[in-house]
Amino acid sequence: AGMVLVGACHLPYDCHYISGNARMKDRMDALAPMLQKLGLSPQRFRVEYVSAAEGLKFAELMKEMTAQLQELGAEKIKQENAKLKP
Repeated sequence: AGMVLVGACHLPYDCHYISGNARMKDRMDALAPMLQKLGLSPQRFRVEYVSAAEGLKFAELMKEMTAQLQELGAEKIKQENAKLKP
């Protein structure tokens, strides 16, 4: 994947699954530095809080991520992905 977005409900109390968004935050806070240590550019992994009612915010987020992906370039992404293969 060129870029990964992990989306969740807003913290702290906007989650249908009660504490699912807080548990996800803890997991992603632990995972992000590991991915960076393995050689993944930090901008390729994002966590964002967006509710189902925020369609415009989601659309802007997609535009922003698409621009970042193009800025990184396909070659850099291929090189990073190759390093991450076992």
